[in-house]
Amino acid sequence: MKFLVMGLFVLFLAYAGYAALMYALQDSQVFPGRETDPALVAKLRDYHPDFQDVTLTTADGATLSGYLLPRALPALSARRPAQAASGDTPGPPMEPAPVLLYFQGNAEEAASFFLWSPSELPRFTLAAVNYRGYGASTGKATETSVKADALAVYDALTTRFPDTPIAVMGRSIGTGVAAHVAARRPVAAVVLVTPYDSILAVGQAAHPLLPVKLLLRQPFDVLPDAAAVTAPTLFITAGNDTLIPESHAQALAAVWAGPKDFRRLAGGHNSILDNPDYWPFIRDFLTAVQNGTFQPPLRN
Repeated sequence: MKFLVMGLFVLFLAYAGYAALMYALQDSQVFPGRETDPALVAKLRDYHPDFQDVTLTTADGATLSGYLLPRALPALSARRPAQAASGDTPGPPMEPAPVLLYFQGNAEEAASFFLWSPSELPRFTLAAVNYRGYGASTGKATETSVKADALAVYDALTTRFPDTPIAVMGRSIGTGVAAHVAARRPVAAVVLVTPYDSILAVGQAAHPLLPVKLLLRQPFDVLPDAAAVTAPTLFITAGNDTLIPESHAQALAAVWAGPKDFRRLAGGHNSILDNPDYWPFIRDFLTAVQNGTFQPPLRN
């Protein structure tokens, strides 16, 4: 009996230590931070002369740092059949291209979004701003600060590009941030890559023996926002995602209010980016929404 009691006590200590460790490390796991890669930024400046830094000071004094690649398209009037004219004529009038605002995964620095997106999405202005503690952004990222900052970034873009449609895109933890914005601002479209219903649900599934609800400080419950989003939305999941299993995206899609398309790609949570259909799915979806031709599949 004595050995049984001792054994149970040792198991209790191990369990308590495991729970304490998860509680202590959770912030670094949710938002580990990421430094800027100067070589990547220099390469982006060489490839894209219009690539530029952007900064934003938040209401509580933090400085957010990110990047913007503005594009322009012929104005709507210039896209109509041209009338016959003689002599030299100036080029067609231009207007800002629709904006795509990206919210990165927790292991990404914002510049990484521009590695492929400029060539894959040539008809869109692209923007991404680092979370607090990432790149040159100051402060510490939390669920509350990240969501408030995302709204501030969206509002700054509407000021810079008035009357220009703005779509939002999130990957992994950034999908919850994109959903938060889409539920509170008139976004044109939403792209969610490996989304989740809540970090609480993901964490509980990954650690079934822990009382995750009692330990977690940043639950990122996306379901209330999902019920308020009416913009067309593309869900992209990875068929072999062991970090955020597809069931979490399906739970989110079940309560998503707006019209939606659901695409599954081969690959894992990170390798999905290398799938040859990844960018075409995003480009075709955004283009269809832009042209007013998006039709959600009947299964949705």
